[in-house]
Amino acid sequence: MIKITQFHDQDKPDPKNLLLAVDVSSRKLDLYSRYRQNGVEYELAESFSNDLDTIAGRLAYYAEQARGLGYGGLALVVEPSGRWETKLTRAALEAGHRVWMANPERMYKAGVLHHGDGGKSDPLDGRVLYMLGRMGKVSRLVPLPGVWQRLRQLGKWLEDGTLAAADLRIRIGGLRRELFADYDQSKDLSWGATGQAIQRLYGFDPWKITSGTYQEFLAEVKAHRKGIPRRGLAGIWEQAKSSCRAGLSSEQRHLVCDQLDHLWGVWSDHSLRKQHMLCQMIALVDGMEAGCWIPPLFSGFSEGMRARILAETGPLRRFPHWRALLAYAGLKIRMRGSGTWRGQDKITKKGRILLRKHLGQAAFSLLRSDRILGPYYHRKRAEGMPAGKAKVASMRKLVKILYGAAKSGRPFNPERVYRCAG
Repeated sequence: MIKITQFHDQDKPDPKNLLLAVDVSSRKLDLYSRYRQNGVEYELAESFSNDLDTIAGRLAYYAEQARGLGYGGLALVVEPSGRWETKLTRAALEAGHRVWMANPERMYKAGVLHHGDGGKSDPLDGRVLYMLGRMGKVSRLVPLPGVWQRLRQLGKWLEDGTLAAADLRIRIGGLRRELFADYDQSKDLSWGATGQAIQRLYGFDPWKITSGTYQEFLAEVKAHRKGIPRRGLAGIWEQAKSSCRAGLSSEQRHLVCDQLDHLWGVWSDHSLRKQHMLCQMIALVDGMEAGCWIPPLFSGFSEGMRARILAETGPLRRFPHWRALLAYAGLKIRMRGSGTWRGQDKITKKGRILLRKHLGQAAFSLLRSDRILGPYYHRKRAEGMPAGKAKVASMRKLVKILYGAAKSGRPFNPERVYRCAG
């Protein structure tokens, strides 16, 4: 059977514009291009400094030359290189030129195809970039609107604060074990209201905790924070008494206490800053137009989750299809099969890492039987799918739900998730 479908060419640089392929490094830019004049094709190559004045001057020069050759304007193809390309892309967009980005993995494989090896050479990289641009194997760089840029920046800073706070918790835990040798309580108690009260009042120093009577210890903690359970305090008191038998000198104890107080203060500042940034992100999302974002749709999907996900995706309606959003998140399935042989299918992971992390956290909180992804997840598990793979499938399901809710513009109906339109 012959299968005939209409071919839709993807969006790619217009051949009516002069295409400039620029390989970026920290200090210089290597430019490569080809142009036609009087029916003859020429190529040009140039290197210049990666500073704003030089970039603006060279872009103006090439724009003027392009118009003289009969081109409509400039189109630039750039490979991401650790943010060193930012000055070039911003200057080009401000000058009204279009910018396209090449995937680094595709660049490497295209380089092997172009010059026969996997070597790294800046002049050759420009030729590979140009080839990818002409083939249309690049993605257009479209700046997000101002409010979305602020939302994404806050999301990045929030993630930085989260990673820094996690590192501080590990270091604080090590100092606590050195000082409080026999301490053995749950993480929830150690970092919750009880642990914070013990840290602020005694610095987790067992000698300070047992300097008075148990009743005095109990009364002081209760006065500092109401509602702390007595059972946990009794366990801390007994473990503090046994920890005082450790052979820790007074000088060493004071040194550890001083470092522990310092790290606790830094961790507290990070926690407050994280909460402040998350509130800012939620306020930005709440202030957007109703057609640009998704409301908190169902139980377990908090406002914070919504804000973090939207910070990475941008407006969901800008994606032409939910499959494009899956590819953007790196959740597209990479098939492995040939003839009768069938390998193990995996997700590509060629997308925004932070978006996948937030989708995974959101999906994990929605896998309970009484929540939106619970029936889907447990059905996959009953069919024999491993837990990790079932969670990834639930992440993909969540992407479809969020995209459908944003695209439809109608109130969300949970019954439609597992029921066909007919």
